Amino acid sequence: MGIIKDLLPKFIQYFFVGLFCAIVNWCVFYIFNYKLNIPYLPAAVASFLISATVNFFLCKIVFKSKEGRKKITEYVMVVLVGAIGLSIDLGVMALCIEFFGFPNMFAKITGTGVAFIFNYTSKQFYIFSPK
Repeated sequence: MGIIKDLLPKFIQYFFVGLFCAIVNWCVFYIFNYKLNIPYLPAAVASFLISATVNFFLCKIVFKSKEGRKKITEYVMVVLVGAIGLSIDLGVMALCIEFFGFPNMFAKITGTGVAFIFNYTSKQFYIFSPK
């Protein structure tokens, strides 16, 4: 019970950071894919990269860095986790669109949700974990 009590406030904070970044991601994706007619995969990559950058700066507020870790090392770790998260996001999107026929925006929201779980876990326990 103690670990849940310790992690819940950070999860709630990260949830709202993640929600804000997801909205940035979805809005940029919508503009690129629906308004500018950029195919869904390049639009998803661009929107994810923009929202990941916003997420990095907001996570610096929510999470504390490990002592002694250089900011560049932390940023590289965030980029690597982001690349894996992007792969998850794109894979879920492609699966939803190509195999299940979901609308692009619905598939994007689904992919973002799955990637959120991976991103939170990675940042909480590996990148920004104080231990």
